[in-house]
Amino acid sequence: MESEIDCIKQIQNDEFYKRFLDKSATSSELYKNMAISEQVKKLGQGIDLITKELQKCVLERHEDLLKQANHASKLENILSVMKTHVFNLVANAEKLKAQISLPYEALEKHTKVLARLHLASHILRQVSRIQQLSKRLGTTNEPSQKALILQELEQLTSDEDLKDIDAVTTELRNIRSQHQKVFQLATTSMNQGIINENIAQTASALQIFINLGSVNKILDNFMDSSLLECKQSIECAFEIATSNKFKSNTGRVSLTTSQGFRNKIWTELEKAFSEDIHQQCRRVKFLQTTLINMNFHGAEIDIAEKFWESLGIIIKTQIENAHSSIQQMLEEDYPKLLRCYFDISKKLNYEHFSLNHTVLDKFETAYLSKSLTALLEPTQAMFASESCVPSHDDIDKIVRIISSNLSVALIEENLCDKISRNISKCIKMFAVKTEQQLDTSPESAQVIGGTANVGQQKNVHLANRLHYFQTQIHRILFNMKESLLNAKIEFMTDALNSLDILSGAIIQPLVVSINSTIETIIVTIHLETDWTRLQVPNNKHVSSSPYMKELTQFISRAFNTYLSHFENKDVLLAKCSEIAVRCIELFIRHTILLRPNSPISQGGRQRLKADYTHLETSLKVLCPNISDLGKPYKLLKSMSSLIIMSPEEIINSYSEGSIVPPSHILLLLFSFAGAELASPHQNTGWSVQKLSIWLDEHQSEFEKLDLIAGALQRYESLIRQKNCANYDLVYPLMSQFLEKVINNNK
Repeated sequence: MESEIDCIKQIQNDEFYKRFLDKSATSSELYKNMAISEQVKKLGQGIDLITKELQKCVLERHEDLLKQANHASKLENILSVMKTHVFNLVANAEKLKAQISLPYEALEKHTKVLARLHLASHILRQVSRIQQLSKRLGTTNEPSQKALILQELEQLTSDEDLKDIDAVTTELRNIRSQHQKVFQLATTSMNQGIINENIAQTASALQIFINLGSVNKILDNFMDSSLLECKQSIECAFEIATSNKFKSNTGRVSLTTSQGFRNKIWTELEKAFSEDIHQQCRRVKFLQTTLINMNFHGAEIDIAEKFWESLGIIIKTQIENAHSSIQQMLEEDYPKLLRCYFDISKKLNYEHFSLNHTVLDKFETAYLSKSLTALLEPTQAMFASESCVPSHDDIDKIVRIISSNLSVALIEENLCDKISRNISKCIKMFAVKTEQQLDTSPESAQVIGGTANVGQQKNVHLANRLHYFQTQIHRILFNMKESLLNAKIEFMTDALNSLDILSGAIIQPLVVSINSTIETIIVTIHLETDWTRLQVPNNKHVSSSPYMKELTQFISRAFNTYLSHFENKDVLLAKCSEIAVRCIELFIRHTILLRPNSPISQGGRQRLKADYTHLETSLKVLCPNISDLGKPYKLLKSMSSLIIMSPEEIINSYSEGSIVPPSHILLLLFSFAGAELASPHQNTGWSVQKLSIWLDEHQSEFEKLDLIAGALQRYESLIRQKNCANYDLVYPLMSQFLEKVINNNK
């Protein structure tokens, strides 16, 4: 093995032999390096070397070579045996093939014969059946039975195997003739039945078509014919109107907007819808109903729905393709067009014939746009100048337009809804324009002068115009309440409510000023010095305080000068009630905060009670039914009674859930105490006005009680610091009452 390797390495490493092993080496390169004789000699040496090595290998492995030769001999013997077996197998296969092929060929021949016999038998049976049915067809007089026979004959004669049969060809002529007669009879009967709305006749004709197997085709033809009639009816309406118009205006400019032209168009169009199209729709409805009564479940059972959808497309197409002058007229008189279309649906009252809004949406959009413009332009025009206040005539003009738009919209719910939206936009624009005209300067809110200034008068006029506008529209809605649905006037109602809000906003600056002045007057209660000196009068009559007289005069003057001229009494009453409630609140607040240098005398309390009574009378100028104020009025009456009671009676009169808050009772009790028991505002170093502001900002009863508790605690600390033996007589009552209230609220 090592010698083999050495031999191989020797050849591979030799420069001359290496070139013979290199596939890329060329013969020219060999000649260049060595002479030919030397190359031959070198090659001979190499061959000898390889020969010796081969001989050596054969000698070393001759046993293995002999074994391989022996195995090859055995393999040849085995292959010879296998060849014999293969030949035998092929021979057996040929014998088996012969055994199978012969019976198969015989079976195939018998099968072909049998198939031909079956075909012949089938043809004979079919021909026999055709002859029988043809004979029965001639003796049958009932069209429905004839139709059944004809349908079966149609199926039989459609067999391809019977085409060349002479007997069948002869019968076919008779079958076609009979089929045509039955078909014509059924068609005539169905048309007459539909025209006369004869259910039995129509159902009988349809049954014939069902038996003939051509009912779907007949229904399609009927629907197409009806749609064509509708289309031609609309075309004819437009053609007659336009041809007559242009013919009458020969040699002159055609005035397509003249009233005569419009009347002619609408006469023809209304006739087309109310007569021709309505008649076709009624016939389709009748046919659909008849099919349903027959329990027919064919593919075209929904002919009414398909017809209505196709009719909508035809109407839309015909109108959009009409002359431009006609289209313009239809846009302007869209409600009439909608009525023509809607009346068909309404009269027939059929679920499949519901109004399709997409059919006329183009004209509806144009009409709504023009309607909105007609509403908004006059509204803008009446506010052309900055200082302009609309007149009643201007408003009446808008109201007439609103009434006209709403009246024509009553024909259909969807149109009414959209017109209502347009009207609500008009109302909102009126409100916006009015708001822009308002005088918002500080002078417009002053209530000190003797008369209303120019700005205030202008605001009153604008508010009254708002109310007039609102009232007129409410009148329209009331007159149409039987026709209008509540859901459809909701938009207008919301817009009208915004006018009330704006009216309230116009009055509000005056309300704020009046409330401010009222508080300024009421605060002067603390400046009067007679509260501790007044005695109980001998007679029952007690005069009111000077500040109350001033307050009464102001309330009367403010109402008569600044408020009474507003015509919207509902809004005015709401604002006057707001003033009255605030006046009661401030009056009660300052009466319970009243702290002269010493406790108020019983005569002073009698005068306060008289002030309560006088205030109630004064406020009737603002609120004639002052009891309608509810809780504030009840509080006023309760405080009027408490103001003259003793501390013990005041506390005993309180019960949980009472109309008088516990903070009011505690603040009132301070007025029975000496100067050392300081009120909450005195305790904190506040003025009465500052405490009033604090009470406005802190409505929680707990916060008020907390402020009062602080004042009582400070008083207790002060007494302890002074080492006084006794508290103020009212302090224990207040302390116990406060503790009781706090415990009840836990």
